[in-house]
Amino acid sequence: MVEAGPYINLPIFTKMFLWRTFSLAVAGLAWASLTVAQSFQRLGTCPTLGCVFPPDQTDFLAGQYFDIRLEVHAPVNGSEATGRTTPDTNFTFTITRQGRSPQSAASYFKIAEPALERWNFTWYEDFFARDAKTPSLVNVASKIYRRVALYEPGEYTATLTYNNGQKTTASWLVRDLATARKTKNIVLFIGVGVARNSRVPKANIGRRMVNGRYQSKLQMDQFPVLGHQMTHSIDSFITDSANSATALYTGHKSTVNALGVYRDSSPSPFDDPKFESIAEIFQRLTRGGVGIVSTAFIADATPAALTAHTADRGQYPHVVDTFLNGETNYTWTNWTGPDVLFGGGAEQFIPGKSSYKGQDYYKLFRNKGYNVVLNNTALSATPNNAKTLGIFSVSNLPVWLDRNVYKQNLLGRSNSPDGSKGNATDLPGLKEMTLKAIDILNARHRREGWFLMSEAASIDKQMHTLDYDRALGDLLELDDTVKATMAKLKQLGSDKETLVLVTADHGHGFDVAGSVDTKYLNAQGTDRKKRGAIGTYRESGLSQYVIPGSPQDTSNLQYSQGAAFPANWDPRYTLFSAVGANPDHRENYQVHKSGPRLPAVNTSAAEDNYIVNYKDAVSGFLVNGTLPVNNAQGVHSLTDVPVFAQGPCQEMFGGVYNNIDVFFNMAACLGLGRSSR
Repeated sequence: MVEAGPYINLPIFTKMFLWRTFSLAVAGLAWASLTVAQSFQRLGTCPTLGCVFPPDQTDFLAGQYFDIRLEVHAPVNGSEATGRTTPDTNFTFTITRQGRSPQSAASYFKIAEPALERWNFTWYEDFFARDAKTPSLVNVASKIYRRVALYEPGEYTATLTYNNGQKTTASWLVRDLATARKTKNIVLFIGVGVARNSRVPKANIGRRMVNGRYQSKLQMDQFPVLGHQMTHSIDSFITDSANSATALYTGHKSTVNALGVYRDSSPSPFDDPKFESIAEIFQRLTRGGVGIVSTAFIADATPAALTAHTADRGQYPHVVDTFLNGETNYTWTNWTGPDVLFGGGAEQFIPGKSSYKGQDYYKLFRNKGYNVVLNNTALSATPNNAKTLGIFSVSNLPVWLDRNVYKQNLLGRSNSPDGSKGNATDLPGLKEMTLKAIDILNARHRREGWFLMSEAASIDKQMHTLDYDRALGDLLELDDTVKATMAKLKQLGSDKETLVLVTADHGHGFDVAGSVDTKYLNAQGTDRKKRGAIGTYRESGLSQYVIPGSPQDTSNLQYSQGAAFPANWDPRYTLFSAVGANPDHRENYQVHKSGPRLPAVNTSAAEDNYIVNYKDAVSGFLVNGTLPVNNAQGVHSLTDVPVFAQGPCQEMFGGVYNNIDVFFNMAACLGLGRSSR
């Protein structure tokens, strides 16, 4: 469950620069709270003692369902305490469209006034308070209006009045109505963690160069439109995959760990104010098909954000239930399940302590008409005319490099999806899952159209553990999947009616600054001498990775036709690459043949205290960490990420824009705006 703090806040003047004019109207002491919280916050997007969710500067799709949460805070102690320890329970809330008179929310939406709720929470004001274990206590009065919508485009003002006339005002914008459908289908590829700099080493190891000229392009580099989206979250510079995926799918920025909700201060992770995702809206309005594909465990954040609504992304069993049944705690969109759900994460389907209420979700999916497949052979053979659940391993699927090159690493994992504790070795990759998903969606919804999200998840997961070879292998697999998808759409006659997007939800601070002579590095006796193996500028040379089928290729590796994977993964000269934020570790710039990397280990059972893993990169030199010692892995970065677009509406995705605009552009292209119920 998400705790009530800590989060990293954007300075208020940066907010003013990044977003529209800040329009929070407050009086007196409430302004003092603007200067209080940075690393920790009382509640993100609520700098005053009156909170409105959706907050100031929120945009909506016309007809998109959402909830409204109001909170009035009464700090008992700490710098924000005013002496008023009981929150005002007589607060009022009005909504008005520009040029019209305000109305109470209940009157405006023609619904009953909700019941008053009460709770309290604690938070730390800064690192000093955390270390001293002196939290601040806040009492709360709240109401929530559920499943409402705004249908008229234009500007709206939502006003919370409390504490004898203090006001919190939120300016909302319903975007221009877009009801004309311009594309039948959308394929949204998400290469988690792929920033602009990630494409450079990918091209370097996967393409042949002659005298400064690459002899071919990656598939995504051939797309006619390239844009860039900004990934920051609503109340912090750095995002995680939960709220960044939420922004891409809903048009609403949120808080770290939150899926499809604005995080409120209530103790429950399931009652926060929700907003509809593109999958929910598309299925509700068009009865079209929805496909969800991931190389992660399927309840992970990026696939989860299409159907789940919770402040805590770690509610994995609940997420799986939302795939099948939708939101069941409150009245919400009537969700009938995706046509395709492919990935890992069998532990949430096998009955037991990791499944929702201990239930057998393989059986529950079958009971609702799904074919269930557990390996690549069954995936290939299953018919295209039925809804299909494909779960192929416990936890995340093994990465491309281990499935195709270092296959011995598939053994000893006890990750069979049937619960037998065997090894999952008959595995599909991203390409096999994506192409089968398209076949099923096309067979079931050729007339209504379909939406498919396909996630290359382990680019990010391997970047976190500084395992760059495995990350780049999965990045090349993504590009190979994009290439195969374009060919599949053309074969089906759907290429002219399908928008294909390739983007990421966030980046890592990864780049390449030269090359490394690993033979020379391994021969040196001290860390300082080992660093002499790095070549920069002219001494960086060129890639020594060999292209399959070239005269230099002496391997027996076989890839699909035209795939841009190197034939050798352990050349003498490798890439001098790194991320900008990392734990203590050793680095030898060589592929980890024995399995995925573990760069740091914990030295304490009582608290996290990570140091260099003495078993990792033993021939390398020590790299001092830049992160707090309780961090075992690298972290995300603030970098913009690319958006490649091809197909109907491709022109909408050029330029630099906010990540929420990916949702609004997709929704406009599908014609999902509505002016009435």
